[in-house]
Amino acid sequence: MFILQSILPLLFASFFFNAPSSLLLQQDIVANLEKLQNDSRFYISDNASPSPSLQTVASDLQLFGVAASIDLSQATYSSRLDGNHLIEKWAFPDGQIEAIYQIQSTIHLDTVVTQRYLDNRAPTQQHITNDFTFRTYAVSAPSAPVKLYYLTEADQGLLEYRINDRQVQIGYADKKEGLRDVLPQVEKEIKDLLSNYVE
Repeated sequence: MFILQSILPLLFASFFFNAPSSLLLQQDIVANLEKLQNDSRFYISDNASPSPSLQTVASDLQLFGVAASIDLSQATYSSRLDGNHLIEKWAFPDGQIEAIYQIQSTIHLDTVVTQRYLDNRAPTQQHITNDFTFRTYAVSAPSAPVKLYYLTEADQGLLEYRINDRQVQIGYADKKEGLRDVLPQVEKEIKDLLSNYVE
């Protein structure tokens, strides 16, 4: 808890006193950390640690905070729309970061899900409709096309982040309705977008 209390004020200060821009990474980091701090019904999967915790997540996100606080006035901005995805890019002429990508994906779900049971009850159908706003951030460096990766959903919160080959996923006991139905396809589309657009 001490780590979080130390980190959050720094993130807030960086967010509120930086020059305005449309890069929303800092805003999402702050909101996601607060949500995790106030919600104990989540679990963390970390391919590099047998005992991940909220403190390790908060510590990791400091690295994303550094990327989010970079002066964008020296970057070349570009954007394009690809289906449901708005891809924004800030390219830097030199330094440890080559580019920052922000992908906002807006998805409307309207589907019928069939629920099957193990006790021979008749299957039931459930109509699910919901709206999702995903934001994905990728940081490209000379050493790796995607050195940092961050995926969040506006209502659910942080879903996954990656630092090089390390992958951390956040699962929630109280899942937004329909999330499990849309997330695999969204992740596939984002992977394809990054493959096409990250140089």
